[in-house]
Amino acid sequence: MINRVSTFSQYQNLTSNLMRKQGAVNNTNEQLATGKRIKTAGDDPIASVSTQNYKQQLVQIEQFQKSITLANNRLGTLETSLKNVENHVDSAKQKMIGMINGAMAGDDKTAFKSELESLYEGLLNLANTQDEGGNYVFAGHQVRTQPFIEDANGDVQYKGDSGSRQARIDTSVHVDTSQPGDLVFMGIDNPFGDYRPDYAGLQAESELSLLSATNQDLNDPTTYSVTFVDDGQGGLNYELYGNNQLLDTQGYDPAQGIQYTNPDPASQIHLDLQFKGDIKADDSVTLDKTSTIDLFQTLNDAIKYSEYPTSSSEARASLQRSIKELNGSYVHMNQRRAEVGTELKTLETYESQHKDFELSLNKAKGSLEDLDYSKAIIELNEDMLALQASQAAFNQTKQLSLFNYM
Repeated sequence: MINRVSTFSQYQNLTSNLMRKQGAVNNTNEQLATGKRIKTAGDDPIASVSTQNYKQQLVQIEQFQKSITLANNRLGTLETSLKNVENHVDSAKQKMIGMINGAMAGDDKTAFKSELESLYEGLLNLANTQDEGGNYVFAGHQVRTQPFIEDANGDVQYKGDSGSRQARIDTSVHVDTSQPGDLVFMGIDNPFGDYRPDYAGLQAESELSLLSATNQDLNDPTTYSVTFVDDGQGGLNYELYGNNQLLDTQGYDPAQGIQYTNPDPASQIHLDLQFKGDIKADDSVTLDKTSTIDLFQTLNDAIKYSEYPTSSSEARASLQRSIKELNGSYVHMNQRRAEVGTELKTLETYESQHKDFELSLNKAKGSLEDLDYSKAIIELNEDMLALQASQAAFNQTKQLSLFNYM
């Protein structure tokens, strides 16, 4: 009885050992087939946790890289549009310089006006640029809403918002992938300062133009105007009005311009108005409060005054105003493009960083889960030898029987 139990126990042990050796051979063969050392967490719990962490980081990097690609595409479209706007602005300025030429024939003026109108339409189309997904580039967050529309009076209205679309390119890093249209086309710094001149009150042969108009009180809503009058001694006096009320009158000194401080001690109002050109008696200039200019209004004004006679003082001064505003617009567009360039440089930097980090993560992950082929082959040979030995022992055990000893 004891011999029977011992034989059965020995048979079970050999069977278990044989299955274990067979499993080791199968496992090594599978590793060689997949090239991976770890199949389940049980193969190497510590390494498995680290590998999963690396994989999660790699997934996140892939998301950042997709975001960078999308941002590059959006910024590329934006940069191209701004460059085209810049070109339109420069072309319009050159046309207006030609219009100021007093020797221009009527046919030439008509042709220049037509070209200005074409530039205006081209600018409006650029302001309504759409990307490959049909999104309006200059609409802020309202990407499905056409941002710029002409109303019944021919004035351009902005229907977008003042936001900028963003892309997340790292854990806590975002880049702007758009610029709102109200900033790009209607938020241009006023080249005159705080006021925009209206030259409707200029006299014949006047060459007056505003150089600058500033006010220390940025919240002062007053509309100012200046009238120049003959002082009876061959010079000029100025009369400064605020909301049609006379505020100050003194002799005009071109070197000093017009300086006005509100006599109220609590007031912060201080005007500094500088003019140039041959000023005539009874010349009048109205100063409209605005810190920014609207590019569409500038071009509309230029088209309007292109129809005036070349002898019109108002037209010449207004076209010179438009030229100065277009100079400022050109600088503004260049600054807009520079901001795009900064964002593109940021994308380039983070794209390079992500590629380097991805390489490091894959290397670290590979060191844990990738198979060492030479080591695995040696282990396979050892396991095969052990399996063959177990199989031989098992076969011998199966042949044992008490009848062999009878």
